[in-house]
Amino acid sequence: MTVVALVAFVMIIGIGWIVSVVRRTRRSADSVAAGLNLLEIELDRRRAVIPDLVRAAVDADLDRAAVNQLVGARSLSAMMRDRRAELGARAGAENALSVALHEVLFDGRASGPLGWDFSSPATELDRIEHRVAGAVRVYNTQASSLASLADSPLSGPVVRLLGVRAPEVFAETADADTAWLRAPQHAA
Repeated sequence: MTVVALVAFVMIIGIGWIVSVVRRTRRSADSVAAGLNLLEIELDRRRAVIPDLVRAAVDADLDRAAVNQLVGARSLSAMMRDRRAELGARAGAENALSVALHEVLFDGRASGPLGWDFSSPATELDRIEHRVAGAVRVYNTQASSLASLADSPLSGPVVRLLGVRAPEVFAETADADTAWLRAPQHAA
């Protein structure tokens, strides 16, 4: 009777552990999806406010090259999202947008006092940039948590049985495939 009780006890512990891994995996996957959704919302909000800043920067005669760079970076960011590029490539485009945005904001603030048409979107974009940074931290933390769960030798098989894969983090990668961005070369 003690052997049967021991086997039953081990089976109950094993089933309980599997159930806890399944719950943790589903909760982590839901958190990753929510974190990515939050990040998408903030990035879309930033892309929506930038045209107001561009109009104000053009009206204020700010450095045209910096403004053009901002417009190009915004277009690249939108194109990467529309084409559902990998997160590493999208992070690179979003970083380029942030750099161009901060350059225009710095030029505008350094040129002296500007009207509300510049300061209003500039202030809003400062707030959005902070929220984007926070959303990236939230997503990357959740993605790393799920990745560690999927890569664990104990919980990994259960996670793979559920069909959950380790998500990418939202960080610029040096090996991001951007070959499709280059213009085709024509033979002379």
